[in-house]
Amino acid sequence: MNPTPTSKKRSLLVGLLCVLLLTAVIFRLFWIQTIKASELRQRAEKSWQVNRVIEPVRGSILDRSGEVQLAGSVDKYVIAADLNRLENPQKAARQLSPLLNIPEKQLLKDLTRKDVRQVELRKKGDYKVSREVTDKIMKLDLKGIYPIKTPGRQYNEGKLAAHVLGFVNMAGKAVGGVEQQYDKILRGQRGEISFKKDGQGMQAPNSAEEYRPPKDGRDLVLTLDANIQYHVEKVLDEVSARYDSEGATAIVADPDSGEILAMASRPTFNPAQYSATYEAGKNNINRAIRTQYEPGSTFKIVTVAAAIEEGVFDADAKFPSGSIRVGGRVLRDWNEQGWGEITYAKGVYLSSNVAFVRLAQELGADVLTRYIDRFGFGRITESHGRQTGIDLPLEENGVFYNHAPLHPTELATAAFGQGIAVTPIQQVMAVSAIANGGTLYRPYVVKEIRDPRNGKTLKQKKPEEIRKEVVSEETARQVRKLLRGVVTKGTGSKADVAGYRVAGKTGTAQKPKEDGSGYATGKYVASFIGFAPADDPEVVVYVALDEPEGSTHGGTVAAPAAGEIIAKTLREMEVPKSEQKKSD
Repeated sequence: MNPTPTSKKRSLLVGLLCVLLLTAVIFRLFWIQTIKASELRQRAEKSWQVNRVIEPVRGSILDRSGEVQLAGSVDKYVIAADLNRLENPQKAARQLSPLLNIPEKQLLKDLTRKDVRQVELRKKGDYKVSREVTDKIMKLDLKGIYPIKTPGRQYNEGKLAAHVLGFVNMAGKAVGGVEQQYDKILRGQRGEISFKKDGQGMQAPNSAEEYRPPKDGRDLVLTLDANIQYHVEKVLDEVSARYDSEGATAIVADPDSGEILAMASRPTFNPAQYSATYEAGKNNINRAIRTQYEPGSTFKIVTVAAAIEEGVFDADAKFPSGSIRVGGRVLRDWNEQGWGEITYAKGVYLSSNVAFVRLAQELGADVLTRYIDRFGFGRITESHGRQTGIDLPLEENGVFYNHAPLHPTELATAAFGQGIAVTPIQQVMAVSAIANGGTLYRPYVVKEIRDPRNGKTLKQKKPEEIRKEVVSEETARQVRKLLRGVVTKGTGSKADVAGYRVAGKTGTAQKPKEDGSGYATGKYVASFIGFAPADDPEVVVYVALDEPEGSTHGGTVAAPAAGEIIAKTLREMEVPKSEQKKSD
């Protein structure tokens, strides 16, 4: 039977299609083996190549002795589940819930997911667990549950020095304190290892391996003394609770170097449990360097020092206390009626506003402004002051008048610490210049950078002089004598310590309203700043309470706390007690 024309056409069509398919295959092979060969080989090699990052060990943070580890790196673990191997999700959720501190319902939801093969069991905040917790989980022998090792941070002393330390969050980001300020030094540098893998994902035999080791972070040795810091925080907790204050801060400094021996703020948090205790905008603020408020009478130290240096202060001269009219405004002493006609020395002891207004008028605006600047606050005719430069993040710089010349009332109120805003650390460094004989230092909290492998000191911080002879040694001595009188004969009596000659100044500053339209009724910052021993100071101590309840005077609220801190600090430093009587 002869083929029909239709069958012939069909055969030709099939043959043509076969030829076209064969041609396409040949062309495709040619394309792959020639034109695309290089690109495809590169893609294949990438799939064979394994590049793994090796994380460095973050440096430790130690107290000034080098013996107390405040923060250090440890191995932590993330608990994960292979859902294909997990046999009993309900049982696993029930047993893991108390160990991971994750609700059983949330765990069950994660363990029964259908869209993934494996899942990490996380909660909001700190989801990494310790070796001890991991061991307990592994002893449950839950099939499909396994740990993933990951770097972690451990804060051995809980909330101690929280605002100075800061913390490292789950994403490995440093937040606040020296953790943030010195992050590059603490963090180190990542390493890397690369090799070719086989079909099972293992390193291919005889394949070249490239290895770049990590560089571990350096250790930091702080100026803080862990024992002094503990005592300071204990006292600050007690006084804050006693007066139910909105906030509080305390600083202990070495006046001869600028080293900060202790620094604490309330409210606070625990860096070891930051996810449960840290609240941005509430307890994360280091008040010692970030709060700006009218200093009140503690600022009178600057005015009296300027007056002595310029020769306009006569301790025995008398003036009528109580009130004084300046620029159409009547300014009064803190007790409203004053103490009659008294000497200027007694005016210092009793913290007479009128005495300091008169001294400022004798000095004049230009001279007082210059001395305020010399003590490190900046020029009050500008909008903002000058930072101390302490090695902590987010330091504020004070708020000033932002115009010149000053109005007579502005000059008068600035003389007794009203109308301007400064920070606690600015005041501590200014008073340190009086304590040490006239030198203004830059404060700092990191003393050394060490090699973690051998403990060798790589860099040591040295005291940095900002300005020599802020005032003369003789002026500083006279101011110290007057401030001793404030404690023995005036408003600071509750700061005195048996066996140690404490000198200082109280402060009671009314807080301005938030809208700037005057002062808020009944809202004060009570403070005390002082040093000891008065004739040869070893420490400067500052204590301030924000809006204390029940009492508002710095001499009643802050002075006793400062005295207790001074006593414990000097004992810790083994400073011998004086044979002088309390009244000296």
